[in-house]
Amino acid sequence: MTTNQKESREERLQKAYQQIANMQLGERDAEVKLALKALLVIRGSIRLPETPAARRRTLQRLYPAIVKYTRASEAETLGALVNDVIGALSPDWDFSSHRALGDPVRDIYQESETAKRARALLKEETVPLVILMKKIYQSLIEPEEATEEEQTEEASHA
Repeated sequence: MTTNQKESREERLQKAYQQIANMQLGERDAEVKLALKALLVIRGSIRLPETPAARRRTLQRLYPAIVKYTRASEAETLGALVNDVIGALSPDWDFSSHRALGDPVRDIYQESETAKRARALLKEETVPLVILMKKIYQSLIEPEEATEEEQTEEASHA
């Protein structure tokens, strides 16, 4: 059993938030970190199906859908953008709340200059931010997700 399997999902989410907090992201550090936390709240609330085939189908659609609905949102605040994306995804995916998802929510729902810049950054740089969040998510929270995606990609190229 790996360390990730022994830890609860909440503990792994906490580690992901801590990793984001420890990143050095240049001149837009605060807003990039907040944008990543917002994306992690969105992704962290989605439960994948149990069966391998359903998981693969979901993973093929999930990250492109997050990008699509993030860009499509007309929300004026970061919190409203998170709500829009979760609301748009909810008919297709099973959502679950985790205690650890509440930690970054304070920052996401505060109307601050950083939150405004993070929302704008999410709208402008959606794909790179989703890719970075996906790497963090797959390395700390759901490492088996990366393995399933790689197998799906290999099967589609065969």
